[in-house]
Amino acid sequence: MRVITVKCPKCRGTLEVDAATGAVLRHEEEPKAKPGADFFGTRLRELEEEKVRRAALVEHGREREKTKRGEFDKLFSKVREEGRLGQGGAAPGAGHRLD
Repeated sequence: MRVITVKCPKCRGTLEVDAATGAVLRHEEEPKAKPGADFFGTRLRELEEEKVRRAALVEHGREREKTKRGEFDKLFSKVREEGRLGQGGAAPGAGHRLD
């Protein structure tokens, strides 16, 4: 069984989730801050964690777009080789009016 540890989006606590079933195995609430605690330091750490997470999401999106573009380029080349497209990249007869 593979267990994934994530932050709870509702209470900011820790969740342990079974990767195969998605079942929550354990939920541990975030400790409540004591009066006089370092609220700014805590929030700053949270913002840094969010920044890293967002940067990872953006990088993942960029990689996905690169992969998608490569796949489209391959498909376009294959179609051109099969003769379905003319020299300019348009389908044969695309510039002719039919009326």
